[in-house]
Amino acid sequence: QGGNQMEQKQAAIFNDLSGFGRCSISVILPILSAMGHQGVAIPTAVLSMHTEFPHYHMIDLSDQLPAYLESYRKEGLRFDALCTGFLSNPTQAQIARSCLQLLKEDALVLIDPVLGDGGRPYPTITKEIITQMRSLASEAGVLLPNLTELCLLCGRPYPDAFPSRDFLLSCCEELCAAGTRNVVVSGLELDGRCCSFIYAEGKADEVWNEKVGEGRPGSGDVFAAVIAGSLLRHETLHQSVERAARFVEAAMRKTLQEQAPHAWGLCFEGLLSELMPTAR
Repeated sequence: QGGNQMEQKQAAIFNDLSGFGRCSISVILPILSAMGHQGVAIPTAVLSMHTEFPHYHMIDLSDQLPAYLESYRKEGLRFDALCTGFLSNPTQAQIARSCLQLLKEDALVLIDPVLGDGGRPYPTITKEIITQMRSLASEAGVLLPNLTELCLLCGRPYPDAFPSRDFLLSCCEELCAAGTRNVVVSGLELDGRCCSFIYAEGKADEVWNEKVGEGRPGSGDVFAAVIAGSLLRHETLHQSVERAARFVEAAMRKTLQEQAPHAWGLCFEGLLSELMPTAR
């Protein structure tokens, strides 16, 4: 893989841009850059800071997106990957689908269905957004739900204990029957450890790592970005998930060391060199 630098990939990031708080585009862009790829921002909304801060200011860009994407079409741009995240309203799911026309034939479509956590949808998530996200998920090469999002997408009740392998398998099979190619269920916790459950090509696989601290805003974006960057370097899905889980764990340790407030997200910047392609 010494030729990593030669095959620089371009990844479109369909997500919001938060100025402060380390999430979405402001996390994904530097991680993809460190991994040797070019990130291309398609901002769905611009926020002064993410919505966990009480005084955030948000500008929804839904109305601007069709013209934004049309300029790419006219320029004949074609991307190697599309990474989608938080959608602020149902129309954005349809606009995200239109981004698929800007992709090369074998492009990676990585969808993080940001819908909820802890067994509940986020405050801005409506039934309509869940329906639209279900439809968008059918286009995913890799779908990255947490357990809450898996249940919302499959219309299942949230389990009150660590989910059984059969439960996870049946949810993943249902999603793949609708068109999704691979599923990675993140953030499953048991006995002080975290599990990422991988369902790929009809087979189940697991990646375990130590649980450090409490989940923070944007940690899912860090996880998704490292997976995308690794897959674009032709690593396997298992290798990509392993690298992402290790990186999030290391960033969490660093964040606790720095004693950063919870809403400030993960202090990952000092660790970016660990993701850089090694010259061989």
